[in-house]
Amino acid sequence: MRCEVFSVMATIKVTQPDGRMVDVIQRRGHLSYCYGACCCGRTDRGYAAVPVDTYKGEWLKRKLRKVVHLTKGGCLGPCALANVASLEFDGQSVFFQSISEPSQIQMIFDYIEAMVAADRFLAPPPELAAFTFDYYDWNSRDQRNGDVAPSGAIGSEREVDTDAGIERT
Repeated sequence: MRCEVFSVMATIKVTQPDGRMVDVIQRRGHLSYCYGACCCGRTDRGYAAVPVDTYKGEWLKRKLRKVVHLTKGGCLGPCALANVASLEFDGQSVFFQSISEPSQIQMIFDYIEAMVAADRFLAPPPELAAFTFDYYDWNSRDQRNGDVAPSGAIGSEREVDTDAGIERT
């Protein structure tokens, strides 16, 4: 699926501490991927390589620059799930793990394009579901407090604290 992105770009004016006004383009989302910190892409430590060129190539080829920002960054955690990517889209968060193949990255960008075309957040498609996890406790905390999780929320009751080596259900 390839979709042309024809959306009205919203901008906001931000006042910097020195009083200068700057126009900032607001985006629908932000895709970040871990690279070269403690584990992700560290083949010298036995971890799978991160297909860096595929992330940037797909982002540029699909012309998503003004819709979804792309960041190659440091540790996104948890190292036990090395080669992690984080997608924020329309106020929803999806984390991906074990993203080591160009085809997986292409599926992530297909997913982003599907959400842009639908003009809303969508749950990850089945081919990506096995690679998703709920990094934040927002949804599980809401459920424990009797609140309803937002539609499209993903995750499970199984939790592993890799730093402490603790697994909870």
